[in-house]
Amino acid sequence: MRLDLVIKNEGDSSLKVLKSAPIFEEMGFDGLWLTDHVVGIPAYSMYGGYWLEILTTMSYLAATTRRIRIGTGVLVLPYRDPVLTAKMLATIDVLSNGRVDFGIGTGWALDEFQALGVETKFEGRGGVTDEALDVMLKCWQGGHFDFDGRWSKFPEVEFAPTPVQKPRIPIWVGARGTAPAPLRRAARYADMWHPVGLTPDELKAGGERLDEIANRNVPRSIRIAFKAGTAPREAVDRLAAFRDVGCIQAAVEFRTRSHAEFVSSAERLMGAAEQLHIRL
Repeated sequence: MRLDLVIKNEGDSSLKVLKSAPIFEEMGFDGLWLTDHVVGIPAYSMYGGYWLEILTTMSYLAATTRRIRIGTGVLVLPYRDPVLTAKMLATIDVLSNGRVDFGIGTGWALDEFQALGVETKFEGRGGVTDEALDVMLKCWQGGHFDFDGRWSKFPEVEFAPTPVQKPRIPIWVGARGTAPAPLRRAARYADMWHPVGLTPDELKAGGERLDEIANRNVPRSIRIAFKAGTAPREAVDRLAAFRDVGCIQAAVEFRTRSHAEFVSSAERLMGAAEQLHIRL
């Protein structure tokens, strides 16, 4: 099982945590993931208003690490122009020598859509997301093309450079649960299905439905959060349960307040994982 770490780009300790990226790379984590919010939402108390922008922060991580992969977990596509986003991600992929994983989602916070001036895209955000992916895939093919969609219309342009990774930057389709629309999106676009908030049995059943819809085997992953103080053995046992139902990657989030607590949690988890052979 590939073991990745959700690194903090929010809150008071985020800057110190991000500067510790080389430490997490040295520990042996396979990937670092960032979360996408732009402003704080008072009604959602888990996070505050201190957010380092996700794509800018990816560039920083690319510059301060050597081998570890860097992912968006997940980028809210309806917030952003797809051509510019394709350009930014292609640039990071080139500068990092092909280390980008592109997790995507539709978003859920109406307040944030309003703050970003894209409230009109909220109700139809599923369709906006699908069309944005179509635009980005055209961009990453490179060369000359035009586009005539509902949300994006432009005459012939030329796009270069294309990503280092071929045929494209891997697309990880995020989901909260196993609702039909996200499963259809994953069936159409996903190189990896990347849900959150599922039990192992739910992930297994959802993955089987996804494979039927897609008429192919779609690799499965999980984003999983651990509270501060969770025993490493307990965390590893939970990860092993996902591995045993076919999950090939986990993005682990530690809900800690301090930099020291975050680094310690990551170190203890990696030690327990190696000892119990969670990593295959």
